[in-house]
Amino acid sequence: MFVNLRDKVLAYLYDKKSATVEEIANDLKEDSDYVQATLRVLENEKLVRKSEKGLIKKRTIYELTPSGLVEAEKAYEKVKEKANELQQIIQEEGEIPEDYVDLLPLLMTLSLIETMMLEDMLLFDIFNNM
Repeated sequence: MFVNLRDKVLAYLYDKKSATVEEIANDLKEDSDYVQATLRVLENEKLVRKSEKGLIKKRTIYELTPSGLVEAEKAYEKVKEKANELQQIIQEEGEIPEDYVDLLPLLMTLSLIETMMLEDMLLFDIFNNM
């Protein structure tokens, strides 16, 4: 079960409620142009809406619509399943499979994986490669 950028953005907005393109791109470690394009698709599907926030400095934010909330909850559950799978794999094998690497920024942003577990693995790898 692969998690695409569409699902990542939906899960992110499910957790954060609203965000700018830049916030989403930075937190997911994705290219902002790809995030912008994904948000446009989601907007056309009536899953997200954009609005202007701020009195002095206006910024465009994206938030879920009611139908988007339903889709986002499914995406969030899918990501949560992936987090559980990954934690089990790490405990059994002690390493992160390559297909999970691009999901790590989202899992850490949503606090679905223990950062301490990842830090311990990184330190272990660094000391073993010295």
